[in-house]
Amino acid sequence: MKEYLKIAWRNIWRNKRRSLITMSSIFFAVFLAILMRSFQLGTYDGMINTMVEMYSGYIQIEHVDFPEDKTIDNSIEYSEDILKKIESVNNVKTIVPRLASFSYAYAKEQSKGVLFTGINPEKENEMTKLIKQLANVKITEQAINKLKQKNVPRGIINKLLTIEGDYYSDMEILKFDLELTDEQANEYIPLIKMFASVEGEFLTQNDNGVLIGAGLANFLKLNVGDSIILMGLGYHGSSAADAFPIKGILKIPNPKLNDMVVYGSLIKVQNYFSAYEVSDNTVDTTFLLSSYAVNVFNKDDESVKQTKENIIKILQREEFLVSSWKQANKELANQIKSDNDGGVVMLGLLYIVIAFGVLGTVLMMVAERQREMGVMVAIGMKKKKLALIVSLEMLFMSTTALLAGIIASIPFVIVGNLYPLRLSGEMAQMMAQYGMEPVLPLAWFGSYYTDQILTILIIVLVVSIYPLISIGKLNVIKALRG
Repeated sequence: MKEYLKIAWRNIWRNKRRSLITMSSIFFAVFLAILMRSFQLGTYDGMINTMVEMYSGYIQIEHVDFPEDKTIDNSIEYSEDILKKIESVNNVKTIVPRLASFSYAYAKEQSKGVLFTGINPEKENEMTKLIKQLANVKITEQAINKLKQKNVPRGIINKLLTIEGDYYSDMEILKFDLELTDEQANEYIPLIKMFASVEGEFLTQNDNGVLIGAGLANFLKLNVGDSIILMGLGYHGSSAADAFPIKGILKIPNPKLNDMVVYGSLIKVQNYFSAYEVSDNTVDTTFLLSSYAVNVFNKDDESVKQTKENIIKILQREEFLVSSWKQANKELANQIKSDNDGGVVMLGLLYIVIAFGVLGTVLMMVAERQREMGVMVAIGMKKKKLALIVSLEMLFMSTTALLAGIIASIPFVIVGNLYPLRLSGEMAQMMAQYGMEPVLPLAWFGSYYTDQILTILIIVLVVSIYPLISIGKLNVIKALRG
């Protein structure tokens, strides 16, 4: 067997051009299949991260009637006992209580419908990292004029004019939008922060102030320190109206939330909506929530399903509806499923192209080696042994090409995951309409990696049957004459 391995390896490099063409077809097949699937799954991860992990949670607990009638009247009890029970369930990472309902926001002559959401600031920040979304820079006309006086290059000034009015919480995004080099960023970002800074503060447990989305702040022409007037309908038809000072502006990745969300401390929002029930003896007060949002450690479908079932068992409350994110957010789940099905079809077409490409190189190899194979059989080599050597050659070439494709794709996956491609123009606007951050990340290494490798390997092995059949049917006289 050792001799066969040696002969097979030497045969590969006897005709380097032919072997490299065969290996190149397999290499690019693996490389393109991995990157294509990684882009697709990475987009889903971004959607889930924006809509699920960073807001709604993988599991939601709400009133059983809430999905059909999304009013504040369909609220559920809030208590520390319920929180502790849910936290005791295996795989639960974070649980966030929320009270959210719609109100109208007024400022000067502008008004807009908003989602007024009461949160526990500490728990909310643990789940959504909300404090990182607190804007610290706003590109204003005054700031741009001051930067002109500091002899900032005209090209950067022109870029600043295109984003005038925008808020930023992440200087890396500002650097990207201005297309700055590292050297330029080190020089000009501190200047921009100096003249365009926004002094915002995060909420505290019993805060009287609110945080509002950057899009809403621009629409209502409000800044930190101004007041926003909210009016709405409270629990069981009670009126809700109050004025709240703005403590900070949030630059939220989800554009829809960015244009309509107002966050306040949970206790203040409960009082605003009168979301509490007083018992007959007027001593005990039960405060209400619209939902508990739960994040988990293991995020695969089976783990989420098991965690949901464990929460149902431990709560034992008929009025509570416990849903996975796919049940609670069917629109997003269906969108991902539909796109994934389309991606599988496209991947299938790619595999067909790959299969014919590999088959073409194998046909070429067999045609070119007809005389060689005829000579070997004529001088006494059995066809079975010749077939074994050719099989080993295909195995060596396919394995080498597969490994090369895997190694070549690794840097692209790492860089694409850590530093996703940020989109602009119409594509960015389209993604924003779907509530997604306009980036194209690559998915981190997972089962999709081995799936593509195994699929390509199966294609290569199936195509490798042809040279074996060709050897079995080899006509020595015809091959020698050919």
